[in-house]
Amino acid sequence: MTNYAQLSLVRGMSFLAESQSAIANNIANVDTANYKRRAPVAADSQRQFDRVLGAYMPTVQYTERTDYTQGTMRETGNPMEFALAQGTWARVQDDAGKTYLTRDGRMQVDKQGRLTTDDGMRYLDQGGNPIVVGSGESAPSQISISSNGQVSDPNTGQVWGPIGVFRLNDPQSLRPAGAGKFEDQSRQQLQLVADGVQQGFQEGSNVDSLQELVQMIIVQRSFSATQKALSSVGRMQDQLVANISR
Repeated sequence: MTNYAQLSLVRGMSFLAESQSAIANNIANVDTANYKRRAPVAADSQRQFDRVLGAYMPTVQYTERTDYTQGTMRETGNPMEFALAQGTWARVQDDAGKTYLTRDGRMQVDKQGRLTTDDGMRYLDQGGNPIVVGSGESAPSQISISSNGQVSDPNTGQVWGPIGVFRLNDPQSLRPAGAGKFEDQSRQQLQLVADGVQQGFQEGSNVDSLQELVQMIIVQRSFSATQKALSSVGRMQDQLVANISR
């Protein structure tokens, strides 16, 4: 029994250590545009000490879920930035043709005249094609983005796109791929959204630094309490062995 108690406490300490790491990562990204905080979640472990004890005293394992609550919306006035409504996503594509979902609306125009993210991912239209606005002398001096994602030249009236904006049934199936991009591993059906694009706005992180610091203190105290409990179990085991040996 004491071995099981020690195993449970050690796994609990591991869970708390992973939680602390997630909280620290959230705090480090409090000023990162479009960052979505990672929330620690305790799930039943499938690894059991034995069949009997495991059935009645399951241990926990560490998992995470992403908090997709919309971050703070900030008006920048920059026409090369846009923000999306709560729960909606744009699609981007890398050089290998792999697509991701993102809420990052910080745009630029590459040498081929394509609308891309800061790290070169190409924004896709509703049909899944890169949006090309022109390069060199054919590049527009200004662009306008309507609420439905339609990109246009306000001087000539030429239009491109629209930027594909979608909603998902199960955002928790997305896997973070870094730099504000997410991979849909379940390949769920995307639902086209007709509006919700705001040009000249940027979405900030949804991390509340004060809340994360409070959670960090709670985890630290829980870790300390678990350490003390583990020491108590060790002393109990030593006393049990001593009594049996008499």
